[in-house]
Amino acid sequence: MTDDVVLEGRLHPVTPWRRAWAVTLAVVLFTFRDLPEWVHAVRSSPWWALAAAAAAVSFAGAAYGFTSWRATSYRLTGDALHYRSGIVVRRSRRFELAHLQEADIHRPLLGRFLGVCALRLSVAGKSSDLAYLGTAQCAVLLEALRGRMAGDLPHPEPAGPGAARRTGQPVLLRVPPRTLALSLLLDVHAFLQALALLAGCLVTYWLLQEPVVLFSAAAVLGPMWRMTGARWPRWHSWTLSSAPGGFRADFGLFNTRHQTFRHRRTQALILEQPLLWRRRGWVRILAATAGHVEPQLLAPVATRAEAEALIAAFWGPEAVAALQSFRGVPRRARWATPFSRNLSFFSGKAHVSLWEGVFLRSVVRLAPISSVQSVWTEQGPWQRCLGLASVSLHLAGGSPITAEHRASEEAEGLAAAVRTNVVRAMRTQAPSAEGRGGVPRPRSTADAP
Repeated sequence: MTDDVVLEGRLHPVTPWRRAWAVTLAVVLFTFRDLPEWVHAVRSSPWWALAAAAAAVSFAGAAYGFTSWRATSYRLTGDALHYRSGIVVRRSRRFELAHLQEADIHRPLLGRFLGVCALRLSVAGKSSDLAYLGTAQCAVLLEALRGRMAGDLPHPEPAGPGAARRTGQPVLLRVPPRTLALSLLLDVHAFLQALALLAGCLVTYWLLQEPVVLFSAAAVLGPMWRMTGARWPRWHSWTLSSAPGGFRADFGLFNTRHQTFRHRRTQALILEQPLLWRRRGWVRILAATAGHVEPQLLAPVATRAEAEALIAAFWGPEAVAALQSFRGVPRRARWATPFSRNLSFFSGKAHVSLWEGVFLRSVVRLAPISSVQSVWTEQGPWQRCLGLASVSLHLAGGSPITAEHRASEEAEGLAAAVRTNVVRAMRTQAPSAEGRGGVPRPRSTADAP
């Protein structure tokens, strides 16, 4: 264990004001919970008493914010980042640098004018923010973290749509705002989900005829906005550039963000294609990352050629060949599912790929064979009657890749071939990982039941 202090400090002085407003608002709401009586008291009180009460509340909020800021500090040692906070209840968090998955920069709209940003740290799929740090202070801390994390991170320049151009990093993909807006308008699936939320509330109100139900309809307006219109300013000026050890995404119109995708933590790439995107050849690219349950957005919209170029940059031209090679299910599988024509699978020595999807969205999943953690063969009663079976490949991040309704003999051979290829891939990667001085990946357990 290395206890030598590399870097230490406090948050930006503007942080107390961020914390003080919440406490002040809570005090005001608690004080004026009986509004009619307080309105009468305000009207009958002199102006100097009201001014003194407002000053006392403001002073209490500012004192709490300042005390909380003084009690918060961070300290970077050779193997961990220590973060202390709390006034009454003291909290101390320790982020092991060897287990730190991501370190990203988030700059809210007001923070861009004040010159502050938040450093978001992810461990085991959970994120914690150091907010707020000065822009230069955040860059120094991220640079110190960069050389000590397990894997490389891009340079900590301020996030923003033009950051890749300023740093000279090669830009792999840039989404024009007009293309992004058109793609979101053609994404019928998202609008149907939003309308389903609203329709559920309206139907409930129509059945019960209770005005209070309308409050639930108002509550879903926020999620509906995030699922539809809020995506355009959130993903505005999306720029994906190459960075040491992975990719870097800079995006955002009001709140700019910088996010990193590391090669060694990416378990699978997912290509989604809504119905109205197919004529234009557009796809949405997501990355299933170790430690995250839900896949992360790699590109909101891209052409097929751009997607294949990104895949080649991730895993080489062999991955692109695996993406274009599929084998359908047997004809008798139509008795197991009416969508048998929409199921295809490919397994090679280095990659596996799955194609599925009906009507609104077609999905392609691509993963390197070394990411497979376990292999399961399943056969239901109806599948046994039809001579079919399913093979599931479980990854460290994201949902499993399942080749459904394959012939029984094909499923057994497929599972055996995947096990063999996994062992071969891990034996090939282990010496190279140790030779680079990195942390070798754990061996996969490809065990069939």
